[in-house]
Amino acid sequence: MTTKVDKPTATGIATPNTQNETKIDYEDKNWARSHANQFWEADYLYSRKGKYYRHLDQMNQGLKNGPNWYNQIYINFCTNRDLTKYISSYLEMLPRQVKKATNYVLEQDLRKWGIRKELVIWAVCAYVVHSDDQDKRRAHPKTKTRTEDPEHDERAIQFWDFAYKYNFTMKERVSTYHKVSWDMESSGPSKRSR
Repeated sequence: MTTKVDKPTATGIATPNTQNETKIDYEDKNWARSHANQFWEADYLYSRKGKYYRHLDQMNQGLKNGPNWYNQIYINFCTNRDLTKYISSYLEMLPRQVKKATNYVLEQDLRKWGIRKELVIWAVCAYVVHSDDQDKRRAHPKTKTRTEDPEHDERAIQFWDFAYKYNFTMKERVSTYHKVSWDMESSGPSKRSR
């Protein structure tokens, strides 16, 4: 008897078990102390038990398929998503702004920008905040950091603190901000999207 399925099976790297119904808890402290540094008696891919179970856990998560092939698309997706969450939380963005920035970043192939991804994501967050009519913060790189409104100054200074923390020059900030703003405002599909 054969069964036909309309979608790929869960064994391929294209459909990883991202819900992690199977838990391989190789990092459990009680287990790690007693078993992780032990060795298998027979031939295994990895002779140390801890390394072998870490390999199985990574395969279960969809991070890799075999000993040498990693799912780089999935790793890039997770990295870009998490980096956007980190930068947006540092900049204290509103949930709707975070959603807009995250959606835009995840549509892009940041390798095609030829710029550090932290800078691109910072520029996306700055543009989203600056273009939001309901947010009084002005995050354009050329905006004066000191105004007559002290509350505005405190909220806007977060963008400059982050830029200085990652050593973004003024030229890089302005250039990337304008690339992002042009790309987000263009009506057609982005040349840099996937």
